[in-house]
Amino acid sequence: MRLNVLILALVPLAALSGCGSDSASGTSGFGFEELYAQGLSKYVGAFEPANGPEAVEGVKIHQFAVPDDLQAEPRGPLCLRGTEYTVDTREGSSDELVIFLQGGGACWGDFCAAVEETGSLPRSGILNPDLAGNPVADWDVLYLPYCDGSLFAGDVDRVLPPSALGEGGTEESMGYQRGLQNLTAALDVGLAEFPNPSRILLTGISGGAFGTIAALPLVRYYYPETEILVFNDSGVGVAKDGNPDFINETLLAGWNASSLVPESCPDCTSNGHATRLIEWQLAEDDNFTMSALSFSADTLISLTFFMVTPADFTSWLLAETERTTNLFEDRYKRFIPNGAAHTTLLLETSEGGGDLPIGALDTEIAGVSVLDWLTAMIDGTEVWVDLVDEGLE
Repeated sequence: MRLNVLILALVPLAALSGCGSDSASGTSGFGFEELYAQGLSKYVGAFEPANGPEAVEGVKIHQFAVPDDLQAEPRGPLCLRGTEYTVDTREGSSDELVIFLQGGGACWGDFCAAVEETGSLPRSGILNPDLAGNPVADWDVLYLPYCDGSLFAGDVDRVLPPSALGEGGTEESMGYQRGLQNLTAALDVGLAEFPNPSRILLTGISGGAFGTIAALPLVRYYYPETEILVFNDSGVGVAKDGNPDFINETLLAGWNASSLVPESCPDCTSNGHATRLIEWQLAEDDNFTMSALSFSADTLISLTFFMVTPADFTSWLLAETERTTNLFEDRYKRFIPNGAAHTTLLLETSEGGGDLPIGALDTEIAGVSVLDWLTAMIDGTEVWVDLVDEGLE
């Protein structure tokens, strides 16, 4: 199952219309030290871009070289098929920073449906500096393309299943699921380009939204004192209720990514979801807030990737996120529209999505749009409240 209409929903939509360390050297100061000791920060400072970087229309493109020997140590940033990884940066007029993780499917076990090459920073949605009312229009941007199918978490090279080769594919080929290297290399670039942001918006869509869960403790490593706002768009940590082996074995063990979950927190994934891991993060770090957005019956996640019914997904989504917002009501809030669509942040109006089940910044609950709600979070106004569409609660 290669790229198709379903996966297009996860790629750049421009084509459609107290925690951490006291410095990036790792002096502990907050509550994620356990993850760093488990290996989450092991690639910090290990990789440098191969170029100057190249600048195109105000966007710097930082390219990481592909070695002649793909297995050579240290194993650096790569895309799924062994092509180069790139990171884009754009300087704004503000001293605030957007870290944006792109989406693009996933590969695990014998399932593979993922974007395989990097793309450039899209000029759409909240990444469009000319969008009227965009609260981050003038912020600096660190843009992380997604191309390895491991939700920015993997650290493994493995033989991909025939499903990665399309209909009827049988030939085995190597896949390079180096999400942790890609994420770390990008944050190295971010620190070099934007060393002292006053605030950070860590955000992403779909696979990149799931990636923000892995990325938060590492972002905190680089920026130990900076306030972080997390906006998770369609990857809020709901997976397969009652099936912890899917997260722990199929995903984390399969990707060699168990360092993302603290060993001291067996309950972080014991119910089959990653929502308790988010709760652990909120308890350990009181200098970040989180917005969790998901359509109630997101069919791309439920049917295509997790292979569960939309009705089950809805039930689990409401239960898991309600628990979290009750525990952290001042710092974790939901935006759950009724519907089957997927993601909002990179599409400005709902008319622009064509036949794909995609939401947009104008998606509303009780007259409050996603753009309104994001703005309220950033500005700290009373419009940033827990919003669940009528009939779902």
